[in-house]
Amino acid sequence: MRPDADRTQPELPCVWVTAGVLNYRLCDREYECEGCPLYEALRGGASAEGTVAGALEAASVASSGVEDPVGRYLAELGTGCTLHLDRAYSAEGLWVECESSGMLRIGLDDYTQRLLQPIDDVVLPRVGVWLRHGASCAVVNRGRLAIGLRCPIAGEVVAVPPRPVRGPARSGERAEEPWWFRLDPHEPVARAAGLFRNEALLGWYLGRVRAVRSHLTAVMLPPEGHLGGPALADGGITTEDLEMVLGREHFESLVGTLFPLQI
Repeated sequence: MRPDADRTQPELPCVWVTAGVLNYRLCDREYECEGCPLYEALRGGASAEGTVAGALEAASVASSGVEDPVGRYLAELGTGCTLHLDRAYSAEGLWVECESSGMLRIGLDDYTQRLLQPIDDVVLPRVGVWLRHGASCAVVNRGRLAIGLRCPIAGEVVAVPPRPVRGPARSGERAEEPWWFRLDPHEPVARAAGLFRNEALLGWYLGRVRAVRSHLTAVMLPPEGHLGGPALADGGITTEDLEMVLGREHFESLVGTLFPLQI
């Protein structure tokens, strides 16, 4: 921690811990990543998911306890999620991965799926449908919410899995095919508007974590100083249902911020 930092402030997990890029690291900048040496190293580029030439190993530290309930819950929320640094992401969290055949795989970001747990159903486009860039391509049904997602790139749907994955696999679980549909693109991915890559991708992800943290702080650390604490599922385990932690008003406000298209 920096010498001039307020030592009464809670310790927070680095944003790249919640992204699955690092195993453990504490943040001493209150998520003000600009100027952080690790952030600068990540900006230098990545060759594969969760890897940056030597910088991450040098930055990793041994695991230790985190007393802050907000930081602890953020870390739990991000467990098992991975930010794929070699893919492009849309503002709503749909990722685009290029295959050697020229086809594209489209899926929903692990962390985004975790925020929406439990997902009741996913409605995907039919094979043969031509989608315009920005057209509605999927609907996530979660409780009373129907969240529309827009297609990150124009193309024809060529394949849809029979059982689309609805959440990232936990440790020890069998991972399913994470993609939601395959697309024959009608425009080059490199020229598609509205996609986040490289440095812009890091900023997009950081903004998502900051939004979640803001709502968690409002609930868990109210102004009067009484800790609300995360809701617990049976057995005393922190619940993955973010709505149970935030309450309906805060949860739906967060969803409205992250997903502008509501149906």
